Amino acid sequence: MKHLFSALLLTSLLTASLISCGSDSSNPPITTNADTTPTTTAETEPPRVTADLPAKDFGGEEFTFYGRIYDGVWSATDIFSHAEDGEQINDAVYERTAYIEDTYNVKLAALESGETTVVSYLKNFITAGDDTFEAIVCDVYDSGALAVDGMLYDLNNVQNLDLSRKWWAQSTNGSLSIANKQFYVTGDIFINDNKSTRIFFFNKDIIRDLDLENPYELVEQNKWTIDKYIELSEAALYDLNGDNTYTRDADRYGTMAQTTLGSVLYFASGNMLTGKDADDIPYALCGTDKAISVMTGISEKIAGLPSISTSGETGVSGGVHPDNVMYFMDGRVLFAPEVLVHIETMRDCKVDIGILPPPKYDESQDKYVCYADGWCVNVLSIPTTNTAPDDAGFLFEAMAADSLNNLTPAYFDVVLTDKYARDAQSVRMLDLILDSVVMDNANIFSWATIESTVADAIYKGGAIASTVEKRMKSLEKAITKTVDAVLALEQ
Repeated sequence: MKHLFSALLLTSLLTASLISCGSDSSNPPITTNADTTPTTTAETEPPRVTADLPAKDFGGEEFTFYGRIYDGVWSATDIFSHAEDGEQINDAVYERTAYIEDTYNVKLAALESGETTVVSYLKNFITAGDDTFEAIVCDVYDSGALAVDGMLYDLNNVQNLDLSRKWWAQSTNGSLSIANKQFYVTGDIFINDNKSTRIFFFNKDIIRDLDLENPYELVEQNKWTIDKYIELSEAALYDLNGDNTYTRDADRYGTMAQTTLGSVLYFASGNMLTGKDADDIPYALCGTDKAISVMTGISEKIAGLPSISTSGETGVSGGVHPDNVMYFMDGRVLFAPEVLVHIETMRDCKVDIGILPPPKYDESQDKYVCYADGWCVNVLSIPTTNTAPDDAGFLFEAMAADSLNNLTPAYFDVVLTDKYARDAQSVRMLDLILDSVVMDNANIFSWATIESTVADAIYKGGAIASTVEKRMKSLEKAITKTVDAVLALEQ
């Protein structure tokens, strides 16, 4: 459903002057060869999206979410708002809140955690039988830990919820189930999952100045691959101060990234660390010949390249690993692989920014794949202390569906207008990005630290096969422990 709103925004963007951060009329945005002739079809008000739910009166009862709400970028402020404040996202959440409250005679509330990691608090609450909240919004790491301890309902058994509907994130949620049990979900009810998605920011000024190939066109022509990415990254590397050495503070780089670049590119290849069989049971994939071949191939392309530099976290820009972003904002980096939330943190920069999905492994790959980390993504769940889970399911469904009328279009409007992204091509890119988000249970449950092991092995190079092989027994044991715990749950 999200691509519908981006299509509508594309029409409006194409009929308006495209504004770029730091650009002017003498520095036009990168364009594609696509026909961008605006249509003259009269605009019509779309019908209100509603869930297929019966009429219901909650009798004015209060329904409380325990939320991962804190002073940080991944705060679940998109679940509830008690007042308008002129900020577009908040006001969209408030509109949804008011509609749900008025339609179903219910009072929504949020119990703020004040912390980003909340699993220990929630375990104490649930173990003690605390029923002061009916639903939970927290990151996938914490939700996974609660699920295996039997503290969450299997949402497949909750009435009024239809997780196959368009307002639930099908690709992402499909990654999260185990043994056909779904303990937590995401979708249009949040925008946090969008912000958490790993993408590639690029500097359009550098592309123009060096007369490099248009990355947007490469994506559309199925030529945006790791090889092409490396080619452009190498072309951008330049010793600006002429001292015959490359330093991050003085020169121009092709890429500035976190040390997780290796795993981002591995997931972008369409491969996963773990898969699931016909019974939805996870198993290790990273030790297969295909996986090792892809890891090795990526490593051979990026390990030790002078055009690629990794960076550590300093907390300069919202505490979301900002070092690479700060250099990118300074105009001395072509590519910055990062989470989409940085389109917001970089709003005042001098760079003309473009957004891309991570590159394919090669042109034979069916589609672009984007990855989201379980520490960033917030999900929705129902604690076993809730004695009326079907009521929670009802409100989840109603809120998720109504989000298509306010929250989702507000997010696209904010991100894809002159406030952040500045060109019509970014609309198409965001379509590709948000329609292809996956997660991996190996990340969510930290199975044998395999994700960081793979990321380090790819980036540093060396004996990848033996490095992964050393972790396989521990990985398989960890998977079995989690699966056995899930299979033992009865609800």
